[in-house]
Amino acid sequence: MSMDMSQTMNESFQLRGAVRELVAAAPHLPDELMATLRGVSPDASLTWLWNALAVLAIALIAGIVVQLLFRHWAKTVYLTRFAPEPETRAGRIAFLLGRGFVMSLETIVFLVTAWLTAVLLHEDMAAARATVQTGLLAYTAWRVIRLVLFNILAPDNASYRMLTMDDASAASLYNALRAGLGMSILIISLSVLMAKLGLGEQSHKLALIISAAASTLILSGIAIIWRKSVAAAIEGSRPADGDGHISPALHFVARVWHMAAVVYFLFAFGASSIRILLDQPFSSGLVGAPVIALVAALMLHGLLLLLIDRLLPRLDTRKAKASLMQDLARAETAAGEAPDAGANASQAEAEALEAESARAPYRDLFDHGAGILTLVFSAWLLLRTWGISIMDDSSILGNLIEVAIVAFLGYMAYQSVEIAVAQTIRRDMQRIAPGAQEAGEIEIGGTGDSRLSTLLPIFRNFLLITIVVISAMLILSQIGIDIAPLFAGAGVVGLAIGFGAQTLIRDIFSGAFYLIDDAFRKGEYIDIGSAKGTVEKISIRSMQLRHHRGALTTVPFGEIKHVQNFSRDWAIMKLAFRVTYDTDTEKMRKIIKKFGQELLNDPYYGPMFLDPLKSQGILSMEDSAMIARVKFTSRPGKQFELRKVIYAGLQDLFEKNGIRFAHREVTVRVADADGRLLPAPTPAQIAGAAAGAHAGILAAEAGAPAQDSQP
Repeated sequence: MSMDMSQTMNESFQLRGAVRELVAAAPHLPDELMATLRGVSPDASLTWLWNALAVLAIALIAGIVVQLLFRHWAKTVYLTRFAPEPETRAGRIAFLLGRGFVMSLETIVFLVTAWLTAVLLHEDMAAARATVQTGLLAYTAWRVIRLVLFNILAPDNASYRMLTMDDASAASLYNALRAGLGMSILIISLSVLMAKLGLGEQSHKLALIISAAASTLILSGIAIIWRKSVAAAIEGSRPADGDGHISPALHFVARVWHMAAVVYFLFAFGASSIRILLDQPFSSGLVGAPVIALVAALMLHGLLLLLIDRLLPRLDTRKAKASLMQDLARAETAAGEAPDAGANASQAEAEALEAESARAPYRDLFDHGAGILTLVFSAWLLLRTWGISIMDDSSILGNLIEVAIVAFLGYMAYQSVEIAVAQTIRRDMQRIAPGAQEAGEIEIGGTGDSRLSTLLPIFRNFLLITIVVISAMLILSQIGIDIAPLFAGAGVVGLAIGFGAQTLIRDIFSGAFYLIDDAFRKGEYIDIGSAKGTVEKISIRSMQLRHHRGALTTVPFGEIKHVQNFSRDWAIMKLAFRVTYDTDTEKMRKIIKKFGQELLNDPYYGPMFLDPLKSQGILSMEDSAMIARVKFTSRPGKQFELRKVIYAGLQDLFEKNGIRFAHREVTVRVADADGRLLPAPTPAQIAGAAAGAHAGILAAEAGAPAQDSQP
């Protein structure tokens, strides 16, 4: 610690001495600059400088002329390859990258032409050659920055602009950045040139500090003046939620970005000045490092988004519909049918939307991953400019980077599993049950989910737990924790759980075998003896049954002895009714058969039947009625809805055709104790006999088995 304090004190004294020397040299800077320019000339004049500037101007003009000719030729080539108003993000990015590539070729053509012209008109003096070379490189660097900003902000065409910014803001920000960065490049290039010409060390340091100060003022001014335009672009870089609100974190960044930028510029200027004074490395470029990192990150982000859209293309309605309609028309023509343009257009649009809905979640996930990678890349560039290495395993930052990589891969795997399972379940549900029941309606015996939809959520939970555990173990390993004892401890804990929680193990294994046997699925109505209802949720050790009256029962798998499933294959319903003895049974049979055919042809009720309504004739004869019965087979859960329709329809048809339902009748004779009929029984005797007959009827009904009762 004493050594660090001693080193800090030495650097403080060294810095104070350097500042004093710099302050002393500042008044003499203009004279020293002039002396340096004259000192490189044999005759101590500035003639060589004017000649060098003339050669530089001629070289620049020649390069610009050839570059304009090349642009005129290239424009007609690359503009015809892109739509004037692309619908997709990939189309915009491809155009901007293509235009950037063409502009890069223009810059190369310009540099080669200007360099050859400067070589033909070269001066014998080394100072003149250095001046021309520095001027050409400075102008080329400015052109490179200009072409990058031109394609990022796209001030000339809003159709291709990726940032959320109006035309006026984009044009003004582009011009401000182009002018401000050009001024910074000019000042830095002059400092570098004067160092080549032999400017004194103190004066050179002062020139570098002045260039850093100028860059700080220019970039800070741009950040403050155009803070609102950039804030709008930041908030528009991510879509709002369903209520149209921007996330609080993004809104906060949009509000304070300019203050953070100004603070950084000031801090970077101070750090750069100290490093220049102390002759430390990584002293230049600190102020403009965020701009360079941001530009590089935007270029990388554009490439990643283009790659994502190529692998998972976004919906371009015009191209997608045209392509699918051509395929459908060719298929109909091959089958010998006349193509139906209207039907093909609707089918093509539906297929395109379905494909887009399948790709969109994965694309959003990869877009999010691309944003994270871009952020890490920009941070790496910025830290590298400061001389900080993130690849050193011995440093804390290096370990944090490795931890972040593991966490990122685990996060992407986690989300991918979530999306894959959710999409598979959605497609399976659409295939199995396209007409889903209304929310909140419980259908007794209704068709449940498929076996895949039942097992996938459990499999998803297993995969997600596995991903989280593996990622956590890798992270612990990266931060230096020995995970071997953890595995040993996990084995001991698992053994203890196995002995101490036998009921839990029984539940888990019982549930696994029930699911393997496909005894029930999510959404099916089952009866396990102790409870009945629709399977609403299945976990690793239990399931939840929702009774048709609303009660929710949680049942551990180990307590299930048998399963009665009302939602498989078919359901048979038998309905009995009473008719009078004078009923024409053949006429009744024909009426029932015709009614069953009408129900079978009905567009709503017909698909519910597996076998039509049939008459089973007279089942039995009682004292006052004949018992008739009908039978039908339906899809699971639909028998109760069909029962109501059939009873109502038979009542209406029987009334129209003179078939009467029989009512219960009891003939009561009042006799004396010897069994002789009483000719005039009293009211009390009549009431007692009627009560006894009624009690007998109730006892008979209680003892008779119920048929086809609703579960």
